Amino acid sequence: MSIMATPPQASDIDDIHREDENSGHNGSGYERDETDTALHQLVRHLGADGDRRAARVGRRRARRTLADMAPGYERQPILRMAPGIVFEASEQARGYAA
Repeated sequence: MSIMATPPQASDIDDIHREDENSGHNGSGYERDETDTALHQLVRHLGADGDRRAARVGRRRARRTLADMAPGYERQPILRMAPGIVFEASEQARGYAA
């Protein structure tokens, strides 16, 4: 008696991936949601508002970076590398190596 193997089937993950690939109003795939667009609009609006306020006090544009806001300020490094540690073999270990 022989046992027939069942043909491989797509898993749930493959189904979800396929749905994501074909989603969207025209089936072209993933589309960004409204929050991305809203965030970009808000940031553009804040930048434009800052530029208008800066123009009123005689600056060309609003300060946007740390260098603009605090000239000459130097940030502390986040990671400081320690000097390398050198290990020397003990007298006992040197005796075994010989």
